[in-house]
Parts: sequence; structure tokens; C-alpha cells
Amino acid sequence: MADRLRLALVFHQHQPAGNFPSVFQDVTERAYAPLVATLYRHPEVKASLHFSGPLLDWLEANRPDVIGDLADLVRRGQIELLSGGYYEPVLVGVPRRDGVGQIRALSDRVHAIFGQRPLGAWLTERVWEPHLPSLLAEAGVAYTVLDDEHFLQAGLRPQELGESFVTEDQGLPVIVFPGSVKLRYLIPFRDVSQTMKELRARADEGARLVVYADDGEKFGAWPGTYQRVHKDGWLEQFFSAIAQADFIQTTTLEDAWIFQKPARRVYIPAGSYPEMAEWALEPNASKRYSQARNKLGDELSSLVAAPLWRNFLAKYPESNGLQKRMLIVSEELARRSILDASAEVRQAQQNLWRAQGNDVYWHGVFGGIYFPHLRADAYASLLKAERILSERRTAAGEQRDYDVDGYDEYIFRGNAGAVFVHVQGGAVIEWDIYASATNLVDTLARRPEAEHEALRRAEKSGKVLVGKAAEKETKSIHEAVRARERGLSKLLEYDVARRAFFQDSFRAGKAEPVVLHAYYYQLTPQREARTVSLILEPPARSLASVPGLGIRKDIRIADEGLAAGVRYRLRNDGEEAITIQFTSTSNVGLLSEQNPADVITIGTKKTTAGKPIDARHVSEIAVHSESRHFDIAIAIDPPCEVTTRPIYSITNSEQGFERVYQQLEIASTWNVTIEPDAHVDLEVRATAVGQMVEPDAVRPTARRRKAAAGANPETARMPRR
Repeated sequence: MADRLRLALVFHQHQPAGNFPSVFQDVTERAYAPLVATLYRHPEVKASLHFSGPLLDWLEANRPDVIGDLADLVRRGQIELLSGGYYEPVLVGVPRRDGVGQIRALSDRVHAIFGQRPLGAWLTERVWEPHLPSLLAEAGVAYTVLDDEHFLQAGLRPQELGESFVTEDQGLPVIVFPGSVKLRYLIPFRDVSQTMKELRARADEGARLVVYADDGEKFGAWPGTYQRVHKDGWLEQFFSAIAQADFIQTTTLEDAWIFQKPARRVYIPAGSYPEMAEWALEPNASKRYSQARNKLGDELSSLVAAPLWRNFLAKYPESNGLQKRMLIVSEELARRSILDASAEVRQAQQNLWRAQGNDVYWHGVFGGIYFPHLRADAYASLLKAERILSERRTAAGEQRDYDVDGYDEYIFRGNAGAVFVHVQGGAVIEWDIYASATNLVDTLARRPEAEHEALRRAEKSGKVLVGKAAEKETKSIHEAVRARERGLSKLLEYDVARRAFFQDSFRAGKAEPVVLHAYYYQLTPQREARTVSLILEPPARSLASVPGLGIRKDIRIADEGLAAGVRYRLRNDGEEAITIQFTSTSNVGLLSEQNPADVITIGTKKTTAGKPIDARHVSEIAVHSESRHFDIAIAIDPPCEVTTRPIYSITNSEQGFERVYQQLEIASTWNVTIEPDAHVDLEVRATAVGQMVEPDAVRPTARRRKAAAGANPETARMPRR
């Protein structure tokens, strides 16, 4: 028994708090519940399981049978439950106080439900930085799991990874277990015999411990896996094989931590799993990174320096803006919490933590920044917290580089809303309505992704799997190109900058349009009673194609943040008349283009977000969003031509490439002639009203369960992200 290879199976289960209830139900039905049931039938197989807070809450409310089975498995010592950040934050992306608080909150929750306080924690997306040991130790965590790639980057050899290791920060230690990348690609996509062959090889090399750590969604929720894993019996075969193998002894991480001393102390560089490193880079850099790894081969590829997860904040300005917005709320809440422990402040804390869930801040095959419902939930959670904090606020504006891009933005925050103006494009990049807990400019630009090249190549070679072919394919999502529809590569378009409110462009004659969205304007705040006035002017070089043209825009914010408008003054400093088409474009974040209750009224015409419309001589626009609880009234002077259209991105996920609705584009266009030494004024005024969205109730502490008393044995056992 003593010389057996210890095999630690670690299954990680997570759903973002803002995901659709149908996804929670479907993935539980296809993956989580069958996995727990199969473990229940194999008491000889030990495992470590992690459930994030939102999923644990949902299971307790909707699937008490699964909670009951887990309680039984814990009681008989077959499984341990791991802690982690309650809402699954990437710990390096949130303030330390929030990271520690979230881990303690999930540990408390697990203890309240199951009577076991976790000693180990799941590290979100295995995103590691060297300061984390002290944070984990402060939160009461003794051990965690990383990829073996982390250890190879620290200079270890593959044959040295059959052990656990200890690392530290400021003298505070944590045990780290290497999770096998090879097993991640074998399980459950290859025959059980191949996994057993790999385990035998590791045992023959002298490994004392091998850790498999990966997502539970692979066991039924990924395309093709439900048939393979459960209907065809792959998981049953696997558990039977490892239980019968005379060279394997399954273990929990807790038992491995107790009974097996770490091999030695190591210091691990920052990074995550290899795929994450590729996703965090711009397409060209990602290609070079992959080429360098491939050229060096398996022996040396891990020594190519991996980019940080934080790189997503540089890649996606929208992600960075949300994260920096979260930091503002976190700091204000921390100050308020010093002297105020009221129920409202505790509620704000829960909302803040919910907004820190990792999925919305990045994109890969997983990640959720491309999903509007996840962005909307993150902003709603933040704004519910800020709504509480704003009750004692005096309306004020300030110039501040809140997003740390080297330029001062203008931030106005009142008691009813907030408006953020960026000098890039001289546009409103965020407009928050506290009552409805909505960011009206919750948008996402279309930008190149490395995955788009894979889609183009697969479509060109006819290797894209669509429909039933995609479901039947048993290869991992990393090894096959799936799509929801054909011809998606032909729909790829890219924007020059993030999409915002009051963005400018013009066109002279038949020349190409001059788009000013990416240019940096000069911003000069003006003080006026009860109104904030911002004077913005684009750089002269951006107007060089039309000699003599000058543009000045005056953005005005009023009514405690519920009104925002722009007045353009187009002037002619030349000696000849100027004739141009001038367009002011605003982008509105709606959850879906298919909701018939989201209505856009342009003059006498009505449409929905998914149906483009073109109307002339328009002076009024109304946007009513039932799904996001707001109304916007837009007045235009003088009347002009207005077009609306839905904006889609092409993105990849576990289910394959798909067309995802991002925002509604509203473009107001005037045909303007400006005489020498004259000017023309154009104006767009918007007023927003939000319907009150009640804040989420403070999550009660669960009562400890006694066995499976609440579970009904007759209940039938019924995508992540």
C-alpha cells in the first residue's frame, strides 16, 4: 500500500452568478449531478470537489438531492470540499481585502452546510502571482492546485513533479500541488486505457503523487461529452479501472497534505495554464508566443515567458474600465465599513463581491467578456452597491485617470447616476443609472482575436463542425473547430476603438469617412450652475483632409447624472465653403436583439434592436428597454437622418463559434454646408430614467444539514459559462 501511486482527482464546478438559470439547470443535469452520482456509486474512489458560491447557492435552492449526496460523501470521508473566492474572482484582479473576504465567506458557507471547514482552495483559472501565498494563508488556506506548467517555468523537470511542494510569501507558507496537463487532455476525451497507461508510466518513473485537476463541465456539458462520459459509460469505466489497479490509491488533497511531506521549497513565477497565456495576448503576439513554444519543443517550451492574466486589462479596455470601476466602489465601501456595519453595507459588500466574478473580465474558450448578460450582471451588482453609497454623496465631478491609461478622464457622480467622459474620441464611455442599476454604455468593440484565424482556416479547408457533427465529435474543444452556423468568418468586422456615446465622424464628398473615435481630444471643464460643461476638441491632424474645418463639442451633464447631451460647433476657418456629412454615433447596451419588449421609436417608426431602420428628418428618438429597466429620450436639433443597427461579434466558446449580439448603434447624420468664417451648431440631448431594481437580499447563512434528510430519494437525478 505504501508504494502505491497516490492519485488525487480534483473536480472544479462553477457558474457565474449572472448566468441564465437554464444554464445552471442544464449543466447540473448533464454534468454535476451525474458526476456526484457516479462518485456515490464508487465509495472506493476518493476525490476533492470545488463548488463556487453561486453554484452552491443554486444547488441548495434547486437541487437539494445533490446537496444531500455531497453531504453523505463528506460524512463517509470519500470527498473533501475546497474553498476559493465565493464568486470565483481572479485573486490578482481584486483588492486583497476582498480576496481574503471572499475565501473566508465560501469556507464559512461550506462549513455551515456540510459541517466541514475546507483547508484547501481552488485557485480561479490557476492564475498565480508570487504574492498569493500570504493572501491564501491569511484566508486560512493551507494548499492549492496549479498546473504542472507553473512548476516547469520555475525550472523543475517533468520527472520531478510527482510530489507536492511548498512556497511562501513574507514567511507565510502554502502547499502547492502540480496538476497534470497531459491528464487534462486525456480525461475524458481518450480511452480509459490511455489514461491508465499514462498513470502506469508516472508510477514507473517513481512519482509518489499525481494530480488531475479540471472543470467538472468536461463531464457532460462540453459538446459530445454527455454521450461519451455518461451514456457510453466512460466515467464508470474510469472509476472502476483506477479502483481495481493494484498500483493506484486515490486520495483527497487533504490526505496528501497530511500524509505526504512536500519535496522542497519552490518559488513559482506568475502565470496560468498554457492556453490562458495565448488568449491574453493580441493575435500577432499570441502567434509569436505559440511559434516560440512549438520551436523549442516539449522539453523547453515552458521556459518561454508567459504573459500575465492582467494582460487582458490591456487587451480589452472595457474589461479594464469595469475592473477600475470596481476598485472605486471597493475603496469607498472599505472606508464606509470602518464605522458602519449596517445591513445595507453588508448588502453592498455582497453586491461588490458578485461584480468581481472572473468570467466577465477576460476571454478565451471560456471567459465571458463577450456575453452581454454577464457584463450587465457585473455592472448591476456594482451599481447596486454604489446606489447605497451614493445616498450620502454630494454630486461632484473630477478629472482623474481612473483607468490608468495616462490620460485624465472626467468623472461626474451624482445621487441618481454617473457619467464618465474619455478623451479618446471625446465620448461618454459609461453612463450609470442607479435606480435600474444599469450602465447604458455597456458595450464591447469588435476586435481581432487569434481564434478568428483558426475559424478562417477551418472554413477554408471545410473542417468546421456544425450541428449534429459538432455534437458527435468527441475531441476536446481545444482540438476541433465547432460553429453554430456556417460562413461566420465572412461576418468578421473590427472597430477602431471602443464603442461609446457621442462618437464623431465626417465625410467630404465621396472620400472615405474620417472616423474620430480613436483620436485623443483636448478636454477643458467649464463651471456652470447645476450643469457640468466639458469642451472637447480633436487634434488638428485628424481634420487635415478638409482644410479649414474645426470641430468643438460641448458635453453637458445635468439632473444628478440623468441627463447628458452634446452640442457640436462646426466652423469654417478657411476661404471656401465646406460641405460634409457629419455623424454623431451613440451605442446602447441592450441584453438581446430578440426581446420584443425592447423597443426603439424613431419619429413615427418603431423597431426592435435586431431590425435596422433608416429614417429621415428625425428630431426625437426613444429607447425603451424592458429587459434592463430604463428609458432614454433623445432630442435632435436640427432634425437629421437616423439609422439604427445591431452590432454583433464573432466569438468562440465551449459550444463553438457563434454570432453574439453586443449593442445597438444609433447614428445621427446631418448634411452640412459651412460658409467661410461661419459655423453650424448641431445638438443631441439625452435624458434617461431608470425603473427601480430592488437590491439583492443579503445571503443568509445556511443551516448545517444533517445527512441527506432534506433530499427526496425518489427525486430523479436530473453551459458552464
